[in-house]
Amino acid sequence: MSSSCAELVHAVPGRWRYRLSSATPIQWARLEQELQLSLPAELWRWRVNRQCSSVLLEAKGSTPQQQQGWQAVVAAMERSGAIPPEPEVVQVRVQVMRDQPSRLQRWLRLPANLLSFLAASGLLGLAALLTLGGILGLILPLAPGLPLLLLAFVLVETAFRLRRPFTAAAA
Repeated sequence: MSSSCAELVHAVPGRWRYRLSSATPIQWARLEQELQLSLPAELWRWRVNRQCSSVLLEAKGSTPQQQQGWQAVVAAMERSGAIPPEPEVVQVRVQVMRDQPSRLQRWLRLPANLLSFLAASGLLGLAALLTLGGILGLILPLAPGLPLLLLAFVLVETAFRLRRPFTAAAA
């Protein structure tokens, strides 16, 4: 039985109120019989409120704990034929608001976009040459291959950073 049948709505030391819910109508007489069997009278006092669909549990001594009472209520509901209600489906609507630049802003960004493209293309071309030189440097003895490859990596990253403000974000 799921714990969604009995929800704790109020608690003070030694006293707990549970709201009961079921997908089928609760058989109150059968539930009271099951509670009498589950909760010994020397340890617990309980009261069923049919109008509010709740059960009030009160511990008579310091021995019983809230967990024991809750488990007894859930077990009594299961034996009385209660079925947990279906979980609520929460629907979330998400709306993406994109900032559309005006025509003037697009015309003002055009030269910067063009310069960024040309600079990034130049850096990528230089990185390609450095990569070839670095690979040859790794193959040939006494040639600086690794520093050239590291410099090529830095140039590629710089080219990407130059283009980032002018590219659309992934959806």
